[in-house]
Amino acid sequence: MVEVSEEDIRNLAARHQEFQRQAESLRQQMNMVQASITSCDQATVTINELKTVSAEGKTAETMVPIGFGSFVYAEIKNAEKVIVDLGAGFSAEKNADEAIETLKRRKEQLTKILEQMSASLTKYIQGMQALEAEAAKLQQPSQA
Repeated sequence: MVEVSEEDIRNLAARHQEFQRQAESLRQQMNMVQASITSCDQATVTINELKTVSAEGKTAETMVPIGFGSFVYAEIKNAEKVIVDLGAGFSAEKNADEAIETLKRRKEQLTKILEQMSASLTKYIQGMQALEAEAAKLQQPSQA
């Protein structure tokens, strides 16, 4: 029979807790990436709707935040120009179609990142399950 020390059990518990912390951190990061994907989708839909309104010769009314939860009504007269965040604090003016294409590429990148994160999360979960199985085996009384 193999003797199981308290240190072995503490080691397993510590490793399991570390996997749990890493998995939870990864879940939070995945939520942020998913929120960014949703934001890309919303921006694309909005640009398309504004293009449609503009093509019909109409103006779109919107509310613009002016700070501290306050808004003013404004009309969007030119929906063909969009300021797009390029990252690292830089933005660029693009026409609506270029902006949509930029958002599409960004969404594809974010989706790939989310898939990689999901694979990593699966590995953490499998690691936790392996540690749980090992702990269960150590707790079984030996067969004489």
